[in-house]
Amino acid sequence: MQAVTESEQFDITGVVVRAKPEQLEPIRAQLAQLRGVEVHALNPAGNLVVTIEELDGEKLALDTLSQINQIPGVLATTLVYHHTGTESH
Repeated sequence: MQAVTESEQFDITGVVVRAKPEQLEPIRAQLAQLRGVEVHALNPAGNLVVTIEELDGEKLALDTLSQINQIPGVLATTLVYHHTGTESH
């Protein structure tokens, strides 16, 4: 009997979010509420390192970047990394 494997398409987008330093914590909290978004680091100068993960061909990155840019206190977002691949289960 042959094992059945499933493959999932995934995209990982790395972004630096530049924000007003005095609003870092509220911005971090709002980012955590967005689907597929994870904040990995931040510094007091106002930079946050963020990833956006998409599974099964969902194209969330552009919509999510737009949502991030709408958060009060966010000054800019810069795409720094993008990877597409498949993961077998």
